[in-house]
Amino acid sequence: MNRCPISINIKPDTIYHVLLLGVQIAISSSLEPRFVPVSRAMRDTGLFQSAQSDRFHATALGLQDGVEAFYWAGGFSKGIEIPLLDDSDRICLSFTTGMSGHATRSFCDAPGQEIPVRSNVGSIQYCPGRKGIYRQQGWLENLTVMLHPTLFADWVQDGDCELRNLVLHGGVLDGHRGGELCATIHSLTRILSTWCVGSNATPRHPLWLQAQAMSIIGLFLESRGTVPLDGVSPMLRQRLMRARDLLLADLSTPPLIPDLAREAGLSAPTLTRGFRRLFGTSPYGLFQHERMQLARHRLITLGTSVTEVATELGYTNLSHFSAAFRKQFGVLPSKTTASGKTCSACTSEEAPDRLRQP
Repeated sequence: MNRCPISINIKPDTIYHVLLLGVQIAISSSLEPRFVPVSRAMRDTGLFQSAQSDRFHATALGLQDGVEAFYWAGGFSKGIEIPLLDDSDRICLSFTTGMSGHATRSFCDAPGQEIPVRSNVGSIQYCPGRKGIYRQQGWLENLTVMLHPTLFADWVQDGDCELRNLVLHGGVLDGHRGGELCATIHSLTRILSTWCVGSNATPRHPLWLQAQAMSIIGLFLESRGTVPLDGVSPMLRQRLMRARDLLLADLSTPPLIPDLAREAGLSAPTLTRGFRRLFGTSPYGLFQHERMQLARHRLITLGTSVTEVATELGYTNLSHFSAAFRKQFGVLPSKTTASGKTCSACTSEEAPDRLRQP
């Protein structure tokens, strides 16, 4: 694939619309809706009609054989429905980095089921030959890394039956999140979003871009947890993954262990033991790790002040925040802001009262 960017700008009321959300691109017109093959939409830029630059921005990038990245940002003040046909034969690691409004996707072979698109949450999807409808109102920014199934299958752990089943039969797995995953994706989207139209020079060295994409793939796989050990049944794993999603939904407020266990349909001891077996740490250890990863991202990438970050993440005592940050990264948050450097992360195991057993 050509490494030169493809940038497109489209008004919401233009005849042609282009959209990518997890390698889903299509055109809709005022005539009878028709499903448009993804491969054609990505290959034939002459299908698209340019308009105001602030309405749409798309950048495609070939990184290596079997691995591509696609950045997309677009806003539609009026709701749109776009018919899609996925003939891409790619597994898509899709992550929505920002959204103002709402968006959903559905498939023709599963009528009545709409999958909501959520900000700062990723999905792994493989939908060969499937037809569906993408709906959006408002603004959305997305980064998708696309891989050939054979290449991706080599990296899936043997114990991850759910993901291996997706590679063989297709499907959608939502709920992938994490502070480091979010920070890495935001770093790459920041570069791709400013890539000028018509520029032959990449904004960063091709190896850097390739390394970022490979990191994103690895972090997606890590976000699924370690390979289940003996004693973690598929049903228990599903409940533990739900508990993890609930735990990380709001990194400013840790939930009570009994409440988290009840929401996941588990007892508190089973929840704690399951977390250690599946994720290698306690519920608070995972919560605190992701909390500090998000803090580091906001300090380095967004330039937020230490006080603001501490407040946003639920700390009322700045010294407690600094101590927790230093315990994980080995440096004070104020030094991170100045240099952007930290040491290897370690996971805190000292739980505050909210996450201790009653």
